[in-house]
Amino acid sequence: MRILFSGTPAYGHLLPQLPLERAARRAGHTTAFLTHPSLASVVAPAPVLPAGATLEATLLEFQRRTGKDATTDMSPATAGEFFGGTRVDLGADEALAAARAFAPDLVIAETADFLGPLVASELGVEWASHGVGIALEAPLAEAMRSTAVARAAARGTTLTRPFASVDPWPACLQRDDWKPSADRVTIRPEAHESEAAPRWRRPSFPGREHLPRVLVTLGTVIDDSEALVRIVASLAGEDVNVVVALPPSAEGETLPVAGEGVHVTGFVPMGLLLQGVDAVVSSGGAGTVLSVLGAGVPMVIWPLGLDKPLNAERTAALGAAEVIGAADEAGAAVTRVLGQPSYRTAAQDAAAHIAAMTPAEDVLTLLTGRGH
Repeated sequence: MRILFSGTPAYGHLLPQLPLERAARRAGHTTAFLTHPSLASVVAPAPVLPAGATLEATLLEFQRRTGKDATTDMSPATAGEFFGGTRVDLGADEALAAARAFAPDLVIAETADFLGPLVASELGVEWASHGVGIALEAPLAEAMRSTAVARAAARGTTLTRPFASVDPWPACLQRDDWKPSADRVTIRPEAHESEAAPRWRRPSFPGREHLPRVLVTLGTVIDDSEALVRIVASLAGEDVNVVVALPPSAEGETLPVAGEGVHVTGFVPMGLLLQGVDAVVSSGGAGTVLSVLGAGVPMVIWPLGLDKPLNAERTAALGAAEVIGAADEAGAAVTRVLGQPSYRTAAQDAAAHIAAMTPAEDVLTLLTGRGH
């Protein structure tokens, strides 16, 4: 079978689909990703079919059209026009041409992507949606879809609905009023690991091996060296070793921090970064939260925009994280999280919930067995 995965050109939108894509390749299926070529290294060795502009170019075009900043305003109207409108406008023709050549039997599109559904609808192919984080509230999801429906109609196409909704977000982290959809299929989230031979080795801290290890990361999007420096400074007074992971955009850069208890690295797959870690300081991105909880590690979260405050709130509600309001609060919060066993117990309970979710191989069987 030929399976086309489709997603917004951003790490947080593509990485959640990799477990299913890799399972498909292992099973002998032919796969490809419909996204921007700048993300080719993220999904490699799966090939990329070019579709539209980069995320940065799409944000600029959206701002030119509307005067709004989609990185800070995720109201239904803004999200609808950004994901269902501007991104579709910039990529529809290129996506359809690439998809026609690939000739998929099945399309799997992440929740915020509507190029995949458009392609599937125009080609008469079934498609499934793939979540990337906490379930979207109804007004937001409806605004995105209704805008995409209108764009598809303008092309003479009726946008079809998915036959399944693949969800990597565990029920224990959903909102209190959340109800699963009838077509929901859980998939066990996995911390990202590169298929290439790892080039990163866990740093050693000579003479300090007995101290807890703390990972500091603001995720793959936020590039704020000043914030990272402030977090490290806050941790300097605590008896911990610190590993600081820079975002992909900071490749080749470092931080003006020093000390035998601090190690700074560029982008490293989370599956490697989490090895031997006792606590994580993060901005609360969905992928980071799932990866860290899947490893049973407690967190300190400084939520920085969009869905991150909600992710932080839900993780704290489990008792697996402490939420802070400023970088300077990180050190004291880490000490509390490390000193109170309840945080690790809650994180390990969450890890058990995640481990009980459906493996990617079984999800693949469900999706490919539907009339194919």
